[in-house]
Amino acid sequence: MTTWIRRLPKVELHVHLDGSLRLKTMREWAKSLPEEERFPNARALRKAVVPSGASTLAEFLKAFDVTVALLQTAERLRRAAFELCEDAAAENVAYIEIRFAPLLHTEESLNPREVVIAVLQGLEEAKAAFGIEARLILSAMKQAPTEDSIEVAQLAAQFVDKGVVGFDLAGPERQYPPKLHRDAIGLARASGVHVTIHAGEGCCPEQIKMALDLGAERVGHGVFLFQAPETEKRVAELGIPLEMCPTSNLQISGFVDSYAAHPFKRYAELGIPVTINTDNRLMSQIDLTHEMEALQEAFSFTKNDMRRFVESAIDAAFAPDDLKDTLRKRLAEAPAR
Repeated sequence: MTTWIRRLPKVELHVHLDGSLRLKTMREWAKSLPEEERFPNARALRKAVVPSGASTLAEFLKAFDVTVALLQTAERLRRAAFELCEDAAAENVAYIEIRFAPLLHTEESLNPREVVIAVLQGLEEAKAAFGIEARLILSAMKQAPTEDSIEVAQLAAQFVDKGVVGFDLAGPERQYPPKLHRDAIGLARASGVHVTIHAGEGCCPEQIKMALDLGAERVGHGVFLFQAPETEKRVAELGIPLEMCPTSNLQISGFVDSYAAHPFKRYAELGIPVTINTDNRLMSQIDLTHEMEALQEAFSFTKNDMRRFVESAIDAAFAPDDLKDTLRKRLAEAPAR
């Protein structure tokens, strides 16, 4: 079964660039850190970026301090994007939407446009090398000033026909509801940029409703949706896709302590379009094949079920119809075993 899922053409909609670096690449780059910030050995570096057990969302996000610090040049951003696409293509991911927060990568000499251009270059090179279709979602941080989120929305609008397909809000949930960035979301939508918002990942099911009210077309995670029955019903009726990341949710959520306890199957049975994603390949030490296998084993999903989840991801993708048709055809023509 493992071989079949790995061969299956797949689609990933929720993966963070700065959460998906290769450890080998990080070890190489970490040597250039200021002496007082260097890690004594590879084990210490791994411990800093790969959580050892369940944690709160705020605790989990501390690992990104390390990866973001290493992604402050155009060449590293380009390489990180290329390597993520290479890793995805190796497990037959045909289409991937990669998200990251461009304003976090301007600590040295780059401006936000240069940051986006560098990542897009990596995606273009990966397409030429591996045939993978990759697009960008630009994230604004919930804890940042509203001026920053507006700048990210404007940046997404500038690149809307050049590889950027979406605007996202990410980061700590509890004190930073999506409504704080209403203006940025409105600007993105008015500019023809698709919107997805992290909500209900580590707490706060009420923020899922808020995300929908603000115009989110997809919800990042939404693990806590079942705690808000009216919103759950609304998500099902509207067919709002959930970008679910099983292993990451086990690491963060606080109530999901096994794959079998994940609400993925509940949402699927309610008719909610559920998609399978990795979130952070580095922090979770997984790939998309692993996530699909884990859910299949936990819930005894059939091959048809797994294909249906890929179809849901194709339908939910921020991609043009002709590309979606190509992806559907590729999936339909894939061997059944």
